[in-house]
Amino acid sequence: MITSCVSVANVLGGMAASEPTDVRTHRSPRESWCSSMNRPTFRRTASGVVAATLSAALLAACGGQDEDAADGAKATAPAFTVTHIGGPTTILEIGGLRLLLDPTFDAPRKYKSGLEKLRPPALGVDGIGRIDAVLLSHDQHDDNLDEAGRALLKDVPVVLSTPGARKRLGDHVTGMKAWDAQELKSASGAVEVTAVPALHGPDGVDRGADGEVTGFVLSGKGVPTTYISGDNASVKVAEEVGDRIRKEIGPIDTAVLFAGAARTPAILANAPLTLTSRNAALVAKALDPRKVVPVHTDSWNIYSEDLASLVKAFKAEGVDAKLVDLAPDGAPKSLS
Repeated sequence: MITSCVSVANVLGGMAASEPTDVRTHRSPRESWCSSMNRPTFRRTASGVVAATLSAALLAACGGQDEDAADGAKATAPAFTVTHIGGPTTILEIGGLRLLLDPTFDAPRKYKSGLEKLRPPALGVDGIGRIDAVLLSHDQHDDNLDEAGRALLKDVPVVLSTPGARKRLGDHVTGMKAWDAQELKSASGAVEVTAVPALHGPDGVDRGADGEVTGFVLSGKGVPTTYISGDNASVKVAEEVGDRIRKEIGPIDTAVLFAGAARTPAILANAPLTLTSRNAALVAKALDPRKVVPVHTDSWNIYSEDLASLVKAFKAEGVDAKLVDLAPDGAPKSLS
């Protein structure tokens, strides 16, 4: 597993582009921690993200704290909230960071791919506030990265996605293979982001480059361990991820599940490309998180199962108490 330190101080797009490589190999997601913030340094990881470790003075200017001030604030845990904007697009505030999942901010429209966006996002780009990093499950399909989302990426200091996305989108994207990890450091701590397997279609089917997707796991000291499925359709894959995370990190606190049973006649004869409602419920049952955040069920014409269908399936499996009430209204909801 490759882990690189990345200090996020909400500096958008202005980091140096020619600094030395700093890559470290670790045995598990829990075993890497960045060096302390004792002087301004800048690093570029092997996969292209610039990492900045900032002095206390710069942290203060960015709204952070120095070490002494942070010691006095240890008793106050950072906020843990979720804001659903529509489709897969979600903001997670965790470990002092604001992480944006799969940015889609276009107005309703039809795309050359045949996809159609049916409703506007609950928040526009100008309404989402500070974003420290984008976690992009994949870039090939408009419902996970539309034109406005693509434009946003270059204004965000860290973008984590697949190796293929890095090739297509450019060096500002870090391409992560399964079980690679990047540590994002904030004024209040650190969040380790681990890329995990995802299967964009039925078990046993290889869609090649068009089906390359990733999920993510968020973890760290004082950070609720959070599984983000990405466009995964496989219960088996999710169970295997859950088993490894429980062994290496511990219990999963929260699962963000991309459901909606996305289908298109042009791909695999209309087979589901993301979790069906029932399979999402089975994943929730197998992983047994404290909370389940359902996304990817609205706003796009290829989602064949809506949120009501998902709630019904969760009730049938006896796991509906785990569900977070998450209409795509752009309002932050506490996960604590």
